[in-house]
Amino acid sequence: MAGIFDARHIDIENLPEDPEGVNDASTDGRNFAVSGGVAQSVVNVIKEKYPDKEIKIANAEGLKECRKLLTMASKGKYNGYLLEGMACPGGCVAGAGTMQPIKKSQTAVNLYAAKANHKTSGETEAVKELEKLVD
Repeated sequence: MAGIFDARHIDIENLPEDPEGVNDASTDGRNFAVSGGVAQSVVNVIKEKYPDKEIKIANAEGLKECRKLLTMASKGKYNGYLLEGMACPGGCVAGAGTMQPIKKSQTAVNLYAAKANHKTSGETEAVKELEKLVD
């Protein structure tokens, strides 16, 4: 992507904020690419609506660990658990073609997520608009 941006002379660090686009994403949404991020997002939304609900999570990183997780789940070890499997160690942020250490990628995503205006997806304008359709 850096090559594409360079070729098009796009300085992504200094692009103006777009409140109606990607920049309205929640902290949870921005953390999807990091291992554990999808499950944590689901937990946060459930906790908002049902604060007393216990949520058990099991997650795996890498195909070998995902296979183990699914095998154990099929044997009943994780009944009632929210399962998250990321094929790439560290999550998608450390996927094929990543040229930096996993921890560095995770830290960059976490810093970006911390700048979000909303904690959970339910607070974003897009979800608020969707909820109007349900009412």
